Amino acid sequence: MNLSPLLPDEDFRHSMRFSKGTLSGYYGATNDHAELIGQRSRWIAEQPSRYAAMSAGCEAMLDEATSLANDVGGIDGETIDRISKERDPMMRCQLLGAHWEPDFLLMKSTDAGLPRLLGGCVCFPSHWSLEEKLGKSMDSIHSPVPNLNADLGRQINGFLNRIKPGISWERTNWGLAAASDLNLHPALSPPRLHDEVVAGDVWLRIEWQSLVALPVSKGILFGIRLQIMPLLTVIQDAGATQRLHRALATMPDEMAHYKGLGECRERLLRLLDPEG
Repeated sequence: MNLSPLLPDEDFRHSMRFSKGTLSGYYGATNDHAELIGQRSRWIAEQPSRYAAMSAGCEAMLDEATSLANDVGGIDGETIDRISKERDPMMRCQLLGAHWEPDFLLMKSTDAGLPRLLGGCVCFPSHWSLEEKLGKSMDSIHSPVPNLNADLGRQINGFLNRIKPGISWERTNWGLAAASDLNLHPALSPPRLHDEVVAGDVWLRIEWQSLVALPVSKGILFGIRLQIMPLLTVIQDAGATQRLHRALATMPDEMAHYKGLGECRERLLRLLDPEG
């Protein structure tokens, strides 16, 4: 995988780097379909309310997302029929979440133009909880991220209100984790990085995100796919190692703590330093 777009050769900063993609390219089925659906079905069966949620006024967006999944071949026709015939919106959300590869969030702007999270299904969160974010505006959801609203809040809201249907607007984001599991929900108490961690116990967690305008409901579909890469694999790429080292070294302290890297950053920088 080419990590240059994810890890540009520059100091760490908040960025809105979006590229145009296709709906089928992002939301269609992949070669990992069986494995992903197996995991998603398991988590939803065990704790449905933890991973799927719906607010009032979200049903039309959910139906439109289901139609999109059908159009791009993300779910087989028999399953789409089963989802469509389910009368309970929450059950429809759980069924869609159990059979569609990406995590998805459903958002809609208020009269004031502030996008608000109204529903979705997130089986593979990165140390966050859907239940805690439901009903909040993007500004409120982003408020724990140091300086994000100050740097990009207005641009993010404006972009979400301007996007047109038929395009998957895509970007990537990264973090470092102490486990290769897709599901790092805080209720599972996943391990965290510490100041004595070794390279073999660190994983680059890449989020591939998509924003799609839903023309009928006037909502926004936010998709999240994950790729997990061992740090040992990253280290084999000298350029990627150098760029990751630079990003970590120039990351503000408050951002490092938000990403769970405050205690281990110096250790990680030594692991990424070929002369260290």
